[in-house]
Amino acid sequence: MKWKKKIVKAEDLPQAAKVYLVKQGKNYRVVHPIKNEDGSWNWFNLFTGGSWFNVIVVGAIVLITLAILQEYSSNVKFLQDQLASCFPIDTSFG
Repeated sequence: MKWKKKIVKAEDLPQAAKVYLVKQGKNYRVVHPIKNEDGSWNWFNLFTGGSWFNVIVVGAIVLITLAILQEYSSNVKFLQDQLASCFPIDTSFG
C-alpha cells in the first residue's frame, strides 16, 4: 500500500520555511538535516528522522526484535533443562 503524500506548492509555503531537496534518479526527495544552519544539532530530526511515523516504525521493529530474542533465550534455557534431566552428567571428579 502506498502512502499518499500531500504535494505542497512552493507559493503555499510560509516565507521563512526552508525545504531541503535531494535529487534521486528522476525525482526529488525531502531531506531532514540533523544540523541547523548555525551548526547546532536539530534533535527532533536526529531522533525521529523528520517524522513521528518513522519513530513508531523503528520502535515497533526494535520491540519485535527484543521479543524474538527473549523467546529464543527462554527456549534455549528450557531445552538445556530438558537435556540435563534426560542425560545427567556427573561433574564430580575424583
